[in-house]
Amino acid sequence: MPKMLDLALRHCKAKQRWIDYVYENFVKRCQREKRSTVVKKLLGIKQQYKRQEIYDNLRYVEFKNVTMEQINSIPKSALYMSFSETINWQKLSVEDHDMYEYWKVVAGWVEWFSKMHIPVKDTYDHCNSWNMSHGEIVGVLMSKYGITRNTAEFIIKSFK
Repeated sequence: MPKMLDLALRHCKAKQRWIDYVYENFVKRCQREKRSTVVKKLLGIKQQYKRQEIYDNLRYVEFKNVTMEQINSIPKSALYMSFSETINWQKLSVEDHDMYEYWKVVAGWVEWFSKMHIPVKDTYDHCNSWNMSHGEIVGVLMSKYGITRNTAEFIIKSFK
């Protein structure tokens, strides 16, 4: 599991729930011999979309004038599945609004960890280079990134 996804899910205490959700909604429904590939795609480890497949699909569906140059300009990160794509938002919004809200919060943390882990680590390293105490570092992280003490402590533990 990618580190940032793992950290965010552990921070939200949602790791096992997400694994169960993904298994029930994706993995369990595919043939056994394809499950390993599906899991890698769901985790964002293996590419979900191939450029040639995107090109062929767009040309077949409705965008007859799409060029391969346009397809090649798609960022590589967009070819991999994101956490949000592993949740069936439309179904949850209709069937289980509480779970919809729960996964929205988790998705927010996944995004936050993905964007902020490196800057937080840099700040932590900088504070350590100044020989700041643990409490001072926690205070700096809380004020600079608007996080709670528990979140700051959790992140610091991930650096060790």
